[in-house]
Amino acid sequence: RRCSRSSGRPRGWLRPADLDAAGHASAAVRCRSAAHAGPKVYDNREFGYSVTIPSECRLEQGPGTVEAICAPDLDEAKSVDIPKAKSFLLEIDGEAIPPDAKPYGEAEFRLDVPETVCGEADATRVKISNLKIENADGKTVITADAVCQEIKFLGLEQRQARLRYILTPKYRFRTMARVPASEVERTKAAADTFFSTFKHTAE
Repeated sequence: RRCSRSSGRPRGWLRPADLDAAGHASAAVRCRSAAHAGPKVYDNREFGYSVTIPSECRLEQGPGTVEAICAPDLDEAKSVDIPKAKSFLLEIDGEAIPPDAKPYGEAEFRLDVPETVCGEADATRVKISNLKIENADGKTVITADAVCQEIKFLGLEQRQARLRYILTPKYRFRTMARVPASEVERTKAAADTFFSTFKHTAE
């Protein structure tokens, strides 16, 4: 297992057995600390949102967008190289809504999900369920579950996604947690934290 992150803890937190002859934490201790680094808050000032994501994930960022690409067991070393399609993927895609934009509702959502969530041009291969649309406090929230079918020639098993789209008068956010179906339970707590901690303050 690769590990280079230092513990970041005061020396008093370590036992004498954890220190080498020079008084430094051993590699094993540094790795142990990294393995339990816990979540961190990601702030996007341009679009005025913040969210908590696991620190063990690698991040890919673009304008308004962040993808946390994680090994399903939240092993930091595995997260470095895991293909996005096979990962536990947490994503926020934010965009400003033009004043002349057409209304976005259930029909637009169902057209959007197959390609953006599953990478599928064939919408019949994507199952959308538990769709709910709520309007409150000047915003619309669309939630749903989606199932992306397996793609055998790419070695992809069936994947499941939880979706939460937030539409405000000026911004639209797509938040998503997608994971191989066999890893849903293992990643549930991290996905719950991701959705519950998303906050948008700019308008």
